[in-house]
Amino acid sequence: LNSKIFLFVLQEKERNLSLSAQEMRKFLALPIEEKATHAARALAKLKNELVGELEEEGEEESEKKKSLKQIRSKAAFPKQTRSTHKKTDSPNSKSIIEAGCNMSSLSFSLMTKRSEILKMEKAVAKEERKLKQFEKLIERDNQKFEEFLRENERKSVEARALFEREEKSKQEKNAVIKKLTAEMRTIQSELEKYEDALTDYLKYKDFLFRLSPPEWQDEKKSKDSKAKTSSEKITDQTLACVLSVIGCKLHWQVKVGQIYFCLLWSNRILNMFNITQIYNDNRYFRKKTCSPDSDSLEDKPELYFTDPQQLLDLMSELTEQNLSLIQNSARVGEALEKLRQTVDTTRRKIEEEKIALQIKELNQKLDKEKAREISTTKYFVICLIPSALKYLHQKLDQKILCKILCFCSGKSTYFLDEMLDALDEKVTEVYSACVENRITDLSTLQKVAKIESRVFSLLQSLEGMPVERLAAVKKVKDSEKRSRMREEKLMEQREKQKERMKRYLERSLADSKKISGKKLMPRCMPAVKKVEVADVDNKPAEDDINDYLFGLD
Repeated sequence: LNSKIFLFVLQEKERNLSLSAQEMRKFLALPIEEKATHAARALAKLKNELVGELEEEGEEESEKKKSLKQIRSKAAFPKQTRSTHKKTDSPNSKSIIEAGCNMSSLSFSLMTKRSEILKMEKAVAKEERKLKQFEKLIERDNQKFEEFLRENERKSVEARALFEREEKSKQEKNAVIKKLTAEMRTIQSELEKYEDALTDYLKYKDFLFRLSPPEWQDEKKSKDSKAKTSSEKITDQTLACVLSVIGCKLHWQVKVGQIYFCLLWSNRILNMFNITQIYNDNRYFRKKTCSPDSDSLEDKPELYFTDPQQLLDLMSELTEQNLSLIQNSARVGEALEKLRQTVDTTRRKIEEEKIALQIKELNQKLDKEKAREISTTKYFVICLIPSALKYLHQKLDQKILCKILCFCSGKSTYFLDEMLDALDEKVTEVYSACVENRITDLSTLQKVAKIESRVFSLLQSLEGMPVERLAAVKKVKDSEKRSRMREEKLMEQREKQKERMKRYLERSLADSKKISGKKLMPRCMPAVKKVEVADVDNKPAEDDINDYLFGLD
């Protein structure tokens, strides 16, 4: 028995160890966020298990004590005294003690088994009570479920019947709606046809009314205005009579007691549905208000033309008038064509005369230009060369300048050719920069003429440009010119500063001359002041020359 208990305890320990190892593996596999919560849960679980084990051990100890008390009360062992015990020291005492120990262990095991059996019986009784309660609950739930199913079936049957009724009524309504829509479409098509016919008839009526003479039109308008006022009065009277008749009928129906019909008549009054029926039923009212003249007026409108022959005669007159108008328009068109032709011929003659005058003026200008060119060649040789010396000094060599001066003094003709070649080179540079940058076989005068035409076209384009844009361009050009002049001035100042610094350095590095003795003061005549010749800018003179050469006069 002890070995079995020991094995049982070992199995329980191994099981607990395996469970703890599994729990540890699960704990290690968990993420970091859930480890704290898992540890807290495990501690709470251990506490609950320990508390349960302690309670069970307390209960087992209490039951053991009770069982021991019962055994002691039942067992009646003979009392042994010291003297007897000492006297009875036989060899079978050990076996008796062992038997007593076995008896006590067996009685203890029996007690534990009985206590376990009692616990099991209590648990079984408890479970049986729970089972009975669960059976009762299940029966009750089954009854409720069956009632629910019966109620659901009843409701489904009712709903199916209601759905069928509604479906049938919906189908009937749809059929009625389709029928009514078909009727509405037919009525609408008929109404459209009648409206088209009415518009045609109204056009015809308007056409006939316009064809009628103006006196008859004025009479018709006055009659229509009078009929309109009388119709308004009649409608007021008809409404009063209708209301009086309806009031009489209602009074009679109230006397009779037919309340339903009274309500129906009141609804009719409010909605004004059946006034026409009451109007037709009341013969006295019809005799009083209606007359054959009004009916005839409504059926047959008043027209000026009573016979179709009148219309035919009128149409023939109108066609004759149209033909005469067409002939007149054709005559007027021919006259207009003739006038247009004469105008075109006169315009051409005037243009030809203008062109001839312009050609004459241009020929005169060409003659003047040729004469002026002949006169200006000499002027160019005599006057323009001195004014161009400054520019040529910058561009040409000193030898060419000497040759030009020699030519000006009239010593040689070879130098004139060289000067003209230099001028040709300069003109070609200006031509390539202004007109076109390619090699041409034009002469110097032709190049100058093309440059002049180019300048003239640019001036015309400037005149055609808007004033605001031209002012903006001028501002930009002025600003560029000012900036360029400022830069040139700064460059000159820097160069002057460099020269000044250079002189200062030379002066500082040069040996200082010491004057020994007193400086001699020779007698001399007073110095005559020299007139300083200022470098006059030749730009205005060049401008005058350019105006003279390339002016528009």
